[in-house]
Amino acid sequence: MGDLQYIIPALGQVFAPLNLALIFGGLVLGMVVGCIPGLSVTLGIILLLPLTYTFSSPDSAIIALLAVYVGGMYGGSISAITLNTPGTNSAIATTFDGYPLAKQGKVKKALDTSLFASTFGGLFSAILLLICASFITKLVAKFASVEYFSMAILGISLIAGVSGDSLAKGILSGLLGILMASVGADAVTGVWRYTFGIETLRYGIDMLPAMIALIALTQVVQKLRDFILASGKLDDANRIDNEGLTLKEMKSILPACTRSSAIASILGAMPGVGGGVAQFMCYNECRRASRRPEQFGKGSLEGISAAEASNNAVVGSAMIPLLTLGIPGDGVTALLLGAFILHGIQPGPNMFTKQGVIAYSIILGCLVANLFLYPIGMALTRLVAKIIQVRYTYLAPVIIIFCFAGAFAATGNTKELVLTAAILIFSYLLTILDISSTPLMLGMILADIMEMNFVTSMMSYDKDYLIFFKRPISCVILILTVVLVVSMIRINKKVEALNQAQLEEMMKEQERS
Repeated sequence: MGDLQYIIPALGQVFAPLNLALIFGGLVLGMVVGCIPGLSVTLGIILLLPLTYTFSSPDSAIIALLAVYVGGMYGGSISAITLNTPGTNSAIATTFDGYPLAKQGKVKKALDTSLFASTFGGLFSAILLLICASFITKLVAKFASVEYFSMAILGISLIAGVSGDSLAKGILSGLLGILMASVGADAVTGVWRYTFGIETLRYGIDMLPAMIALIALTQVVQKLRDFILASGKLDDANRIDNEGLTLKEMKSILPACTRSSAIASILGAMPGVGGGVAQFMCYNECRRASRRPEQFGKGSLEGISAAEASNNAVVGSAMIPLLTLGIPGDGVTALLLGAFILHGIQPGPNMFTKQGVIAYSIILGCLVANLFLYPIGMALTRLVAKIIQVRYTYLAPVIIIFCFAGAFAATGNTKELVLTAAILIFSYLLTILDISSTPLMLGMILADIMEMNFVTSMMSYDKDYLIFFKRPISCVILILTVVLVVSMIRINKKVEALNQAQLEEMMKEQERS
């Protein structure tokens, strides 16, 4: 269960009034950005990130961001159930049963089921994180620069899992990210690279403005464009009734919650899989194991539970490779890795010895956030659901102002605003070309880690390029990288096939009715 000398003071920090308030605020913010179609958990994290610079300790910042992550994964189900439009990609499977149940006039029951399953899955993976973190850390405590470089290569292989339909476009995006990270002074020689005489680029591209432009602003502009093209037409949210989830129904969905949480926890800990993949695999498995599979797709409580337990179970398990190995488990934890670095925290094996209290504060903060999710969700879901009805033309300008204010707050330099605008234009061009910016962000974050450890390895082993294969652990990591890349490509194809089969089945059901 970890080292008590770190856990006890970490408990004191997590339950400090400030951190409890941050967890509450983060959960509410996550629910809001998660429930609005077109926005995402990443947007909520980026909006909050500049404010975390004012926090007294780095663990408070990460705890707040994790609370946004937890709240956002549940928030996506609110619009999935009430509008048949998932607020996040990880809530797509929730629409299969959530919306049909809502159409039957049982909106409250569907939302309560989602909240219970989300809390169950989140607690399941958070406890798993607490148990496994110290154990995994001890296994990799002897890592040197060679192994860290190999781990960075493993992290960059995430591109295969976040490239969408085209692996080639994903690789191109990742290479562009590595190129952007190379702008500015070389960390070893001090030589200027790719600045082209532009003063703004001499000190490189700051990570925070880049993340704001690549993720948040691009999403807002896309959503605003779609809203305008649709002539501002959005469905009204269903009226939320008062018939909630009964104790008997709660017990009936426990097997689905447990099965889905276990599967998603394993998948979430695998770099590149994430909630988007886990939800379909868990939903399909729970339908296969169910005594009432014919009810799936027609408002099944088990179906909602399978989808939602998997979403939040990914949160804790995706943190396992991030905290113990220093590599992100999915797109959101890639963003969190950037937040770690911005706050002077270097995740990995040494974190549990050099920054043990901070490490366990983050883990326990994730656990407490999942505990708080249920009462906060019960109290505020009805209010948050009303936000969906606000015209996006009112929301978008406010979010854009916050984004640019956050970019300016990173350094207090107006040049960052120009750089943010330029990266936004570049990122929007990528979306037009159907190239995801997630691999680009991943390449940008991991490029410095790769470069520093590669140079250190070459200096330590007299430019022996085969050293990465001569050291057993490094060689195993590189072999594992190849295996993961191949498996992720296969999983992506399988999920695409499952998704297509689900769509065809839904179309057939509609034709019959």
